[in-house]
Amino acid sequence: MKMIRTSQTGAAMMLFVIFFALATSAMMLALNQSIVTDLSDFNSLSRAKVAYLAAESGLEDVTYRMVFGTFSVDNTESLSLYGVPVTTTVSYDTVLDEYSIFSEADFDSVIRRAEIILAISAGSAFSYGLQSGNGGVLLSNNSDIYGNVYSNGTVQGAGSAQINGDIISAGASGLVIDITATGSVYANSIDNVDVGVDAHYNNDLGGNNITGTPYSPVTVEPTIPLPISTTTIQEWKDVITTYGTTITAADPLCSSGTLTIDSDTTMGYVKIECNVDINKTGPSAVVTLTGPIWVEGNLSFTQGPTIQVDPSLGRRSVQMIADNESDRLTSSKIEIRNSTDFIGSGDDRSYIMLLSQNESASSSGSEIAIDIGQSATGDVIVYTNSGLVDIGNNIDLRSVTAYQINVANGSSITYETGLANMVFTSGPGGEYVIYDWQQVE
Repeated sequence: MKMIRTSQTGAAMMLFVIFFALATSAMMLALNQSIVTDLSDFNSLSRAKVAYLAAESGLEDVTYRMVFGTFSVDNTESLSLYGVPVTTTVSYDTVLDEYSIFSEADFDSVIRRAEIILAISAGSAFSYGLQSGNGGVLLSNNSDIYGNVYSNGTVQGAGSAQINGDIISAGASGLVIDITATGSVYANSIDNVDVGVDAHYNNDLGGNNITGTPYSPVTVEPTIPLPISTTTIQEWKDVITTYGTTITAADPLCSSGTLTIDSDTTMGYVKIECNVDINKTGPSAVVTLTGPIWVEGNLSFTQGPTIQVDPSLGRRSVQMIADNESDRLTSSKIEIRNSTDFIGSGDDRSYIMLLSQNESASSSGSEIAIDIGQSATGDVIVYTNSGLVDIGNNIDLRSVTAYQINVANGSSITYETGLANMVFTSGPGGEYVIYDWQQVE
C-alpha cells in the first residue's frame, strides 16, 4: 500500500511540473509578444512623429519663402530632414485667389501629410462711388454717379446731375441740395432734392420730392475717416524705399527737374526724386507697372499714354503716389491733360490708384491735387486724403475719394463691387494670411 501511494504522489508532482512549465512558457511567450508589439508601436510612433516634423518643416520653409519673397519658390520643392525625404508642392486656385501648399514626408512607409491655405489679405476698402471729407461734393449738369455717395460735407448738384444710389451727407452740418438720387437720402438738411426711395432728415428747406417715406426727425449719420490713413501711405512708401530703387534728383534723368517717359517702359518699386511726365510723343508709350511708384514731385500724363498693371500680378492693384514731403501745398499733384487709358492686370479686381498727398484744399488753398482735365478711362481710382479732385468732361472712373470733389459736365463714375476688397502690391494690404493649417494624414 505504501508503494502505490508513493507512485501516485510522484505522478501528480510530474503533472504539476509539466503544467507549470507550460503555463510559464505561455506567459513568457505572451509577454514577449506584448514587448515586441509595444516596441513596434513605439518605433512606428517615433517614425510618425519624425515624418510629421519633416512635413511641417517643408510647409514652413516654402511658406516663409513665399511670404517674405526673398527666395524663389518652385511649384515642387524637396528637402531631407533626419534622412526623411519631404516633397512640398504649391498650387494656385485662380477662382478663390489662394495658394495651397501641400507637404508629404515618408519615413520607412510611415507617411504624414500637411497643408496650408495661403491667401493675400484684404487691402483698403472703397465702399462708395464717391467719398469726400469736409470739403464735400459738387456735381455739375449731366454728371452721373453709379454707386453710393458718402460725404462729411455738403453734396450739391446742378441741372440734371444724378446719383444712382444713396446719398449720405453726414454730421450736424450735412446738406444735400439740388440733385436727384435714385436711392435714399440721409442728411441733416435737404433742399430741392428728388429722392427715389426714402428721405431721412431733420430740416426740409423746400422743393423736395420724396417718392418713398420721409423720416424726420432722425439721428444724423456720423462723419467717417477716409479709407486710407497716412500711416498706411507711409508704409507703402517705406516698402518702395526698402525693397526698390531710387532715381535721385542728381541723376541725369532728373537733370531738367522732370523725368520724361515717352516710350514703352516696365517699372515698379521705384522712387523718383523729381517730377514725372508720361507722354505719348512717340509711336507708343505703354507703361507696365510691376509694383508701386513714388514720385517725389508732380506726376502728369500727356498725349494719351497707356498705363497697365503687369498681368503676372493677378488680382493685385498698383499705387502711383505723388508726394513731395517738403511741399504738399504747391507740389505733390497729379494731372491728366490728354486722353489716358488705365488697364488692370486682366483680372477684374485689379486697378491702378492715383494717389496725391497735396493738402492745399484742406488748408483753404486753391491748388488742385488731382486734375483730370480731359478724357481718362479704364480701371482707375483716384485718391487724396487732404486735396481737391477736379474731374473734367468725358471722364469714366471707378471711384473717387478725396477731401473735396468737383465733377464737371458729362462725367461718369461707375463704382465696382471689387473695390470693397482691394489688394495692393505692397504694404499692409499686400500681406499673406494663413487661412488654414492642418495635418491631413
